[in-house]
Amino acid sequence: MIDERDDPGQLPLFPELAGGERMPSLATLPEFGQALQNLIRMSDLGAFIELNIQGLDKLYSINLRDLDVPGDFLKDMKGYTPLTVKLFSKDVRNEIHKRTYDIKSFFNAKNSFKTSFGFFLFRTHFDGWKKTLSRRQEDIQSYLSATLGKGKYGQAFAEFFKQGYEHMEAHADITAPWEFTKRPLLKDIEESRKFLNEQHKTLFTLKPTEIDFPFQVITLKTGRVPLVLNQFQSQVQIHSVFKTIHLEYLADTQIESLEDIRRLTEGM
Repeated sequence: MIDERDDPGQLPLFPELAGGERMPSLATLPEFGQALQNLIRMSDLGAFIELNIQGLDKLYSINLRDLDVPGDFLKDMKGYTPLTVKLFSKDVRNEIHKRTYDIKSFFNAKNSFKTSFGFFLFRTHFDGWKKTLSRRQEDIQSYLSATLGKGKYGQAFAEFFKQGYEHMEAHADITAPWEFTKRPLLKDIEESRKFLNEQHKTLFTLKPTEIDFPFQVITLKTGRVPLVLNQFQSQVQIHSVFKTIHLEYLADTQIESLEDIRRLTEGM
């Protein structure tokens, strides 16, 4: 889903400065008039864009030392290394990232300039950006459907779950009361999610003495990742936010050209 926000209000380029004591203030009407004129000229030339791509990178980490497990339930932990698991194979992840880079490749010296907080896009290229954004979004969704459809997403998720589950099995001592299934199924994961949600369970309230403790741990660790492809696709969002700037930053300057805007951003 593409989320383009064009807020007529003044969104701060640096939200952490909003309301801060260091922010300059407009003390006189002439200062306000100067700042407003600069804002109008800046808007005629283009707009600041903040680009965020969300929902593509899914992972979880498991560190057995962080779990409240009796020491005799685990094998010798000397030299133990926590595990981080990523959804999808490396090849698929690389292809997805390549498509996100293609989105950013729209911006170049002919249509924008880079700042520390995004890009300043020239007004003459607004339509081109919207069309490119739409095409790139469709490309990502088409790739996901073609690559992960027909049950392949479910297989990828099962492997995603299994790696963490087997990590716990590999470090479980024979004294642990846990039982492990050789092939975790999506329906079992779904049922476990439902149960844990209804019981308002968290990692800190799970009982390590329960036989299905490892299964429940990985269920919670992967709980925010959809079990089916269409739900995963709905989480993939490209936020293209058109931002403006506090008038206070425009009171003591003169905006006549793109170069003036560039110098302003470099000095902020």
